[in-house]
Amino acid sequence: MKQMTLDLITNVLSTDDTVSQDEFADILKQLKVVMRGKKPRPGTIKQAAELLDVQPITIRRYAKAGLLHPIRITARKIRYDLNEVEELATSGIRQ
Repeated sequence: MKQMTLDLITNVLSTDDTVSQDEFADILKQLKVVMRGKKPRPGTIKQAAELLDVQPITIRRYAKAGLLHPIRITARKIRYDLNEVEELATSGIRQ
């Protein structure tokens, strides 16, 4: 995907009243992942917690705060993109 395409999508989404700010941010985040060419690496909550050196409950809190985006496989099976977890680990953002 080219930068021009990303800019066009951003402009369309920013003028669409039916798209919430959270949805807008999620869409842009996923598009940026596609632009970097990284495929999602689904991992368990335990793997995500080990990467960040925190407890699994903290991963759930990060997801609720919007710092991580869970991937729902089924109603009870949830995975986290380990690329996104590593980004969070390197950025140093903690709540």
